[in-house]
Amino acid sequence: MDGPAGSHSFRLFNYTKEDKAVKVSTANWTMDADGKVSTIATTEQSLDGWLVINPVEFVVKAGQNQVVRIAARPAVALGAGEHRAMVWFDEQPLPGAPSAATTLRTVFRFGGAVYGHVGPVQRQGELIDVQARDGDATLQLRNTGNATSRCSGSYAIWRKAEFPGDAKTGVVEKVGTDDMVLPEGAVMAGRLPNDAVLPEASRRVVFAYTGNRLPPGEYVLDLNGSFGDSTVDRSVAFRVPAAAH
Repeated sequence: MDGPAGSHSFRLFNYTKEDKAVKVSTANWTMDADGKVSTIATTEQSLDGWLVINPVEFVVKAGQNQVVRIAARPAVALGAGEHRAMVWFDEQPLPGAPSAATTLRTVFRFGGAVYGHVGPVQRQGELIDVQARDGDATLQLRNTGNATSRCSGSYAIWRKAEFPGDAKTGVVEKVGTDDMVLPEGAVMAGRLPNDAVLPEASRRVVFAYTGNRLPPGEYVLDLNGSFGDSTVDRSVAFRVPAAAH
């Protein structure tokens, strides 16, 4: 935001067989500890009041797409740190559309988050806690920087007896692809969740493991990567109990 002014854009695709009328609006927003987004009052320092959007109303023809250009033009000096806005795309029902005669009609609402930064960007944070279970895990993350941060990297699940220790493991190569190289002794691996954590906030992130269900036994969930610019290197043991008869 304190560099050369530029414009950005969203592109909406209409994959249906009906024309879609859309109206664009903006709002200030926040996120709670479980990742639920809610709108909050506009302030002089929030970005929603300073966005220039073109167009704000349009019709996307069936099978076509529409570009919506967005530029930030603040009329006041924005303080150091992150400033946010949500750009809402709301469908406006067309009276002559084929679906207008249906008993229950649905319309869409898409939200596109916009982030603007003033001054040096610091994506710092920490992984406070990890809880692993059969099927999924929960991360407790705290963002101590001034910009929204996400995790990047991989997790791997090892048989406990074959886990070599944190110092001997790292990010899984080509994770999430058909060419993924699974370390010997590991039974599955996947990408760390990339859910957003706002500045100076904490969030609980739950993610499910990829692959088949784990058979009963003792395991270690090993995390390697980063949260923002901070390193993530953590492991936690867990047990998958035998099914009750």
